[in-house]
Parts: sequence; C-alpha cells; structure tokens
Amino acid sequence: MGSRLQETPLPNERRPVTPPRATSLLLAAGLLAPLWTLPTQVSAAPAVQAQGEDLDQLLALERREADRLRRRGDYAEARKLLGEHLRDDEGDATSRALLARVALDQADWTRAERYAERAFADAQDGAQRVAAGSVWVELLLALGRAEEAEGVLRDFEHDLDPERDPEAAWLMAAVRRARGAEEAAELLLRRGASGEQADRWQQQLARARCRRALGDLEGADRALIAADRQAREGEGEEPAVLAELGSLYFEADREVEEGASRSASKAYDAALAIDATNEAALLGQFEVHRTNWMRQKRSAGEFLERALEARPDSIDARLAEVSSRLVVGRLDAARVGLRRLEGLAPARRDVRALRAALDWIEHDREGCEALLAELAAERPRDSAPERTVGQHLVELYRFAEALPFAERAVERDPSDYMAWTLLGRARANTGDEPGALEALVRSEVEGGLRQDAWRRNMRLVLERLARDYVEKDFGELSFAWMPDAAAVLETYLEPFYREAREELAERYGYTPEPTHIEVFRAHEDFSVRSTGFQGFPALGVCFGPVVTAVSPLSELRRSFSWARTSFHEFTHVIHLGLSHNRCPRWITEGLATWEEKTRNPAWDRNMRRDLIDARANGALIPVRDLNAAFRGPRILFGYYEGGLLCQLLIERYGFAPVIRVLEAFDRGLDLDQALREVYGLTPEELDREFAAFVDRELEGLRLEPRWTAAHASRVRLTLPRELPADAAGRVAWGEDWTTIAWAAWQAGAPVDAQEALRRAAEAGAERPRASFLRAEMALDAGDTERAIELYEAGLAAGGEDYRARVALGTLLAGRDDMAGAEAQFRAAEACFPGFDESALSAELKLVHLYIAEEREDEAMQAAERYLAYDAGDFDWRRRVARWHEDHERWEEAARLHAEANEIDPFSRRLHVDWARALEHLGRWEEAAREYRVARLVPADLDSAKPGPLKPEQAAALLAGEGRALLELGRLDDARARLAEAQELDAEGDEVQALAARLGE
Repeated sequence: MGSRLQETPLPNERRPVTPPRATSLLLAAGLLAPLWTLPTQVSAAPAVQAQGEDLDQLLALERREADRLRRRGDYAEARKLLGEHLRDDEGDATSRALLARVALDQADWTRAERYAERAFADAQDGAQRVAAGSVWVELLLALGRAEEAEGVLRDFEHDLDPERDPEAAWLMAAVRRARGAEEAAELLLRRGASGEQADRWQQQLARARCRRALGDLEGADRALIAADRQAREGEGEEPAVLAELGSLYFEADREVEEGASRSASKAYDAALAIDATNEAALLGQFEVHRTNWMRQKRSAGEFLERALEARPDSIDARLAEVSSRLVVGRLDAARVGLRRLEGLAPARRDVRALRAALDWIEHDREGCEALLAELAAERPRDSAPERTVGQHLVELYRFAEALPFAERAVERDPSDYMAWTLLGRARANTGDEPGALEALVRSEVEGGLRQDAWRRNMRLVLERLARDYVEKDFGELSFAWMPDAAAVLETYLEPFYREAREELAERYGYTPEPTHIEVFRAHEDFSVRSTGFQGFPALGVCFGPVVTAVSPLSELRRSFSWARTSFHEFTHVIHLGLSHNRCPRWITEGLATWEEKTRNPAWDRNMRRDLIDARANGALIPVRDLNAAFRGPRILFGYYEGGLLCQLLIERYGFAPVIRVLEAFDRGLDLDQALREVYGLTPEELDREFAAFVDRELEGLRLEPRWTAAHASRVRLTLPRELPADAAGRVAWGEDWTTIAWAAWQAGAPVDAQEALRRAAEAGAERPRASFLRAEMALDAGDTERAIELYEAGLAAGGEDYRARVALGTLLAGRDDMAGAEAQFRAAEACFPGFDESALSAELKLVHLYIAEEREDEAMQAAERYLAYDAGDFDWRRRVARWHEDHERWEEAARLHAEANEIDPFSRRLHVDWARALEHLGRWEEAAREYRVARLVPADLDSAKPGPLKPEQAAALLAGEGRALLELGRLDDARARLAEAQELDAEGDEVQALAARLGE
C-alpha cells in the first residue's frame, strides 16, 4: 500500500502559506474581516493562536460550502474553493478527500482515485482517514475492484464504528457484499439499520439504505423522511435524499396507481430541480419511463442523454445505455458501449452480466455460460446475472430462451421477487399461463410490501382469463374467448387462422408450432395482457406461440377489421418462428404490414399524411433507430415505415431474400451483417434508397405538411437576413418564409405567422401557399367571402392543396353553389384520394352532396371509393352492399358483406343479407353457413338489438339453410333442418317451399 502511495503523482506544486487568507465568498458576505487586520494590541502568541483557530474555522466553513455546492451539482465552484485550499497547503488531506469526492461524483475516475489515494496518505488522524478512505473505497467498488476496496478498508476500519454510525455500517457492508460475504454484510446492515447515531441527514440516509437493503421499506421510508426533515432544517432539501426517495417509491410502488401520491417521478423531478445533473435522479427517471411506456410526455431516452452528457464516463449511465441498445436490437452500438464499459470497469458484476447477455444474443452460448459460472462462483446467492440475461431476452421477445435463465435465477435466490416476475412473463408468453400465474403470485409473496403495476395487472388479467374465458382446441390452433361469443367466433376465426397458417407456411417455407390465440372482449385486458399496462395503441400482439387480439365486440367495435389484425399477427407467428424471435422488430412488423396490404389493398395503414410530414420535416426514422420507435410515441408510424421499407426491398430485390434475411438473423447476424450479406447494403444506404422511394410514393399527392418547430427553426437559421438578389434565391427565400408562417400558424402563433407572411411578401408575387394560409386565417376570423377569394386566388396562381380544395368546396356548398363544390371535391380527391380523416374525406363530401341531390348511384360510387382506403367502416359497407343488391350485382354485394363480417360478425341482419347474396351466386356451402350463423348470433350481442328470434324467423332461417344443403346434395341434413323449421312454423312460405322441394 505504501509503495503505491509513493508512486502517485502530485496534482500541484507546493507553495508557501503567506499570509493566511479568507475566501472571497465570506469576505463578500461581510461575515469575516481579513485575519491580518485583527487589533494590534493583542499579544503576539495569543494572536497567532487565534489566527490559527480562525483559519481552521474558515477552512471548515469553506469545505462545508464546497460540499454543499458539490451536492447541488456546481462542481466548478466546489473545485475552485478546494483548489485554493490545496494551493495554500498541499497536505490538506480533508480538502483533497472532498476534491476526490467531487471527481467521483463526475465519474472522473482517474483524478478521483489519485486524489483519494494522496489524501489517505496525507491523513493525520482518524477523521481524515475515514474521509479519504471512504471515497477511495466507494470509487473502487464503483469500478468493480472489490478486493482492492477490502484492502483499503482494512487500513482504516479501526476508525469506523458500525455499531453506532450507519454510514460506517453501510460502507463496510457494501465491501463485504462485493466480496461475497453475504452473512457478514447482512450483520453490518442490521447494525446500520438500528445504529444510534443519526445527528446528520447523511446518517439517516445511510440508515435508510441499510433498512432498504434488508427489505424494510417502511423503515427506510421513515429514515428518509427524517433525513429530509434534518436537511430542510439545515442547508435545505438534498438531491441525494430526494433521489433515494424516488428510488424507494419506485421499488415499493413500481407505477401502481395507488402510489401516485408519492410518485417516484415527482421525487426525481424535485431532486433535478435542485441539481439538474443529479445522476441518481436522471437514471431513475430513465428507468421509470422505460418501465411504463405510457409515460410519453418525456422519453426515457432524454434522461439518459442528459446523464451521459453530464458524465460521459459514468458506468451506471453507460450500463443503462448498453442495455437500452440491446433491447432494441442495436447490437453494433451495444458492442461499442460494452467495450467502453469494460475499459472503465472490467471487473464489475453488472458489466460482466451484460457481456453475458450480449454473448447469448450473438450465439456465443459458451462465452455466456462461462461468465455466468464465474459470477456464480464469486457470489453463489446472487441471482442478478441470470436475471439480467433473461430480462434482455424477454425484452427482445425471445421468451423461450429467457425461460431457463429466469428459472435458474429463482433457484439461485428464491427470494428474488423480480426474477419471479420475469419467470411469470416468460411463462405467460410461451403459453404456460397457469405457471405464469403461479410465478406472479410467488413474486408478490417474496416482494412483501413491494408492489408492481405490471405484475398486478398481468395477474388480474390472467385470473380473468382462467375464470371468465373458455378455451377451444383445434389441434395446431387453440383459442380463448368469452363463452357467449364462442359459437360465432369459432365459425370465422378458426378457418381464417387455419387458412392464413397454410398460406403463409407455404410462402415462407416454414410450418410453425401450435399457436394459442386469446381474443379479449375489453381492449384494456388485451393491452394489459400484451404490455402490462392499459392504453397500448394496437389491436393484436404476437409473442411467437401466443397471439393476443381484440375482439370485434370490444369498445372499439366497428372501427377495425379483425381479419386484418388476425392475418397481421399470424405473419408474426411465421416470422418469429423462422428467426426464433431474433429478427429486429421493424422487419417483422414491416413484413406483417406489407402482407396486410398484399392480401387486401384496403388493409393498408394509410398514413400517407404522416409520411408527407415526416419527409418534409426530415423526420423519416433511420433504419438503425427504427426498432426504438416501437417503444415511444411514434410506434404507429414505425409500423407504417417498416411496411414501406419491406415493400421497397421486395419490389427491388424480390421476395426470396426476405426469407434469407430472417434466416440470417436466426444465425445471430446483426442488422449491418444481415443487410450486407443479403442485399449488399449498409443501413445508411438503405436510408438513402428509402428516401427516394418515399418521394415516388408521395408523387402526385398535394398537401401542406404539418411542420415541426424544429424544422421551422432550422429553416429560419439558414435564411439570409436580406432578400437575395438573384431570382431563384428570391423564390426560395419567399417559400422558406411561407414555411415558417405555416409552422407558426399550426403551432397557434398567429402573430408570428402574420409577420412571416409579411417577410415572404418581400420576395414579390404572393406564393399560392401563402394565399392558402391567408385563407385559413380569414376562415378562422369568420370572413368566409375573403377565404373563398384567397383560396381561388391560390388555385388560379397554380397552387394545389387537398385541404384548400376541401375547404373551398365546403364553403361553396354552404352558399348553395353545388356545382362549384362538386368540382372542388373531385379535384381534392384527385390530388389526395382516400384522405385518412373521415371528416375531411373528399369522397364522403361527394357522397353527402350527391345524396342531397338524390344522385344515389354517384353517391354510392363515391362511398365505394372511400371504402377502398378504410377497412374498418361497417356501416358504409352495408349500405353500399344493399345498393348493389338493389341492382342485382350479387358478386359486389357478397364481397362487401364479407368485408363487413370481417369488422363485426355479430349482426343477424348481415348474415341473412349475405346468405341471400350467396344464394344468387350459387355458393351454397357459404350460404348454409350464413343462415346457420344468423341463428347463432346472441340477440344481446347484436348492436341492432333485434330481440330474440321469433319462431317464424328461426323457421325461415332453418329453411334457408335446408335449401342450401339440398343444393349441395345433403338430403338428410336438409330434411333435418326442415323438421326443425316445421316444429317452429310449419305454415311459413319458405318452410312450405322447402317441404315441396323435398317431397314432404
């Protein structure tokens, strides 16, 4: 130890101490006069003694101030104060120890270690040894150098009193635990939890940490409240206490609703209000927002970015970064980050556990298991390494691979409630729901007072599944659904999934394992089963062997196609099975989205408006970052962009490479390697190809984008201050100012918009886009005549814009200029067919106009054009189908009835109408099915509320089914239906007609 100390370089040259100084802080405050101005009548010796005492007091005050500045993140001022101390007295061990702590807080590991080691060497008494040694030990533990930490502790352990001082107990316990001495660590924690001393808030904080480590959350809460009270009575609230409170609340409540009154996020915010760079609070917020995806006002990533910006070499922040890269499949970035971590702290257990996770993900199973074996040998009771590997595999949807790691974690430490939760998730998503429920209940038992919103939500929905739902096994497919809907759902879902399975298995050359499909009546149950939280903006989720989906009877009834959802999710069964869940999510979602559109063009997600916005604002998501979009507010656009990327790849390179890409990921290749091997592309080259592809997709569409503030700021920054002299420059200048004006108007800043329009006008003749904006402003002000004038002026000047056309058409219709309105609506449809907002749909505007003028055929034709872009509109499909029936276009009617059934199969009237259309087409098997289902639809599930079937109605349906069976040559079945019908209403016309045909 001594030789190492002698080799440590000194940070400053020694300087003479003449004369004693006072700090600028205290002088400026008028609290102290310069020591050298003390009265001269004081005798020399007492004066020197008094001067020394005053200097000690001054140094203590300054150190206290430096420590206060440190705790509030003002490291520069803290270093300045302490640096003055060391320039005056290089042997000031107390100030150097504090300077070491400043460096430690900033993750400046080299300086922190040098300062701590030197301070320990210069220490003159026990207090200085403790101050310097504690920092040194904490640093060594942070770097994973536990054996060295134990050696340093041994040199000053005799100066510690763990029986009375919780800080001493906490430090000593940390060293023992790092060395695998679990029983000794627990004994020290118990001493710290009940230690007598608690004169300072720091001791209460240490006491809270000891209690929390022992699982005494209530005791930890009491100690932290006491620490907060002591801090407030002293120098004010302490970020360290507030951040610890946030961490405790997150552990205790983990986003349960009842915990809102003691929100972890609010506690972290309170800490950050005092110290904006507080690492514990920033990483706490990152974890909160990563755990609960519904927290979208602020992203998890923004907190991590702030933490890394403040401390680029922070090990904890880098761990969080690498972990977040792993779970979105950014293996390239994860490798780089992990190498950096291994350079900083190669011995840390969590760094090595993360390496084990990456090894497994990259198919180095031997490397993974070797690391886990090393970690287990060091601390046999520590389940964190196996849990870490399992957690990352679960986040990657590799549930079957995660399962054994979760099982090993709970075997290693049966009290690890987090590992039990992980096991529950892995079991649930591999189809073992009873086992999942058992694991979640065990997690609650082991967790004690620790709540968990995900765990509670999942347990409740699994219990509801077991209690309220029935299961039906069809061999390769099995379903869970509500019993009252079972007969109807079975009729359509089982054959639909079976046909999808056969079609997709043939196309991809892969036959999946048996699949279980859960159909949820309530969207919140689906959302919880899929993500653990309510509000997930999707209709289906595939975990591989398990699919979750929203029932057509949910609160979203008649707004989506269950068939589209089913086909999408079953493509995932194929993709995930073929790649063993190792494919980036954007590719699997993109392929499924492409498959939807290929199966039925009306199933297109129709987010062209969002695509226009993204392209105009430079916000297309780079391929490398696309996976992350599925964990944030742009998730729906992520689906859409992924689908377009797959469309591009398939159109340009064919379908066969898609299968090779999936196989490449299955072999363990990352995104760069797979794209290079199969397509010869880098992600950046694919981004460039995609941008050109998007431009072609958007060609012909005319719509003012929704500009972002960031884009408007970029435009403004690049604008010349003065109007350019050349003609082209003036045109561009005017257009840019018009863009800024539109952005301001869309952001609700009309004054800024007016000013930007004024600048745009300096470029000369008004741009059509400016006229359209002025028209919107006039319309907003209630001046419809001026709005019409401006819209027409913009169009006459060569401008074209969908919203301008629709707005002008609506205004013209309002003054009974129906011919003018029709012309505008038709022009709008031409420049953006199938606009995604029904209230502004040009096709529907035409429908209503034609209906008002009793032009039914044109109205229904326009409605049919609208339906080509909307797969979830039940009512218009039924209405257009009836129009086709009136004109005996039975093929078209049957197609629309089938599409309506794919939205809501619980309509008796639909099945009757569909059956009759099928009869006219001679499709007798289907007709028989529809007459049968019409009888099966429960009256209370039919939104039309038709009431129970009357005997004569049931008899007519039975007769219809018998008629179809007769045409199929199934005479015995036809006679059976006739007998049932005759029992209900023997005199009915259809019953008698069937009897006559059967000769009865």
